[in-house]
Amino acid sequence: MDYKGQRLSELMYYWIIIVFGVIAWIIGFFQADFQTTVIGWGIGLALATLLCVPDWPWFNRHPIRWLDHIPGAEPASISKTGGGGSKNSSQKKKKKNKSN
Repeated sequence: MDYKGQRLSELMYYWIIIVFGVIAWIIGFFQADFQTTVIGWGIGLALATLLCVPDWPWFNRHPIRWLDHIPGAEPASISKTGGGGSKNSSQKKKKKNKSN
């Protein structure tokens, strides 16, 4: 899901729950039945979840363009000596000093 799709999903989720909640509250108020309000809100919640949680194709209309790979570039955490960084070597030095 791209960034604009995430925003659309969040707005849809928000507004579906609010609209169903308000309509359910109004109907429940005039019927004097709290169960109607909860059921109406629950239907809105289920519909919003069904529409907004899966990664539907309409949330992928604006794909993210990543930078091209730079040949010869290595991530900073990989050293040429084959170690996992300086943390392991400093721990080994501390252990050697304690044994002396």
